[in-house]
Amino acid sequence: MCDANAASCRDFIAEARRAIGAQVLALQRIEHEASDRLKGLDSRPFDVLFGETRKAVAVVADPVGLKEDEGLERCRNWTVPVRKICADAARAVADVLEKLVADPKPDFDRPRFAATVAECEKLMDLKPLRSVIRGTD
Repeated sequence: MCDANAASCRDFIAEARRAIGAQVLALQRIEHEASDRLKGLDSRPFDVLFGETRKAVAVVADPVGLKEDEGLERCRNWTVPVRKICADAARAVADVLEKLVADPKPDFDRPRFAATVAECEKLMDLKPLRSVIRGTD
């Protein structure tokens, strides 16, 4: 758990990037594939992509890491709860893919989805993805 010392509070974003950055990048790639599938450019079924998403969500939304975010409240200066923000984004990707498994034209709040995922991408220092799912491609 974050002991709220100066180093742990100051380096939390970098630590979170090291811990979950690869999975956040994997989620971005999966969203890109799903977007391509919606455009007819990818043949992998949505249920396969959803399965991969669930694996990444398990790492990003790890309860131990999320507990560390809770410890940030004790930091002297406000510190961004990176893991919580990215866990919310990962769950949003999983929710959309689960809907795509059931219906190729699901109803969901695209602007809200795009904002949720973009917030995590910004913290991970990733360029926001342009995708059909977000309504940006």
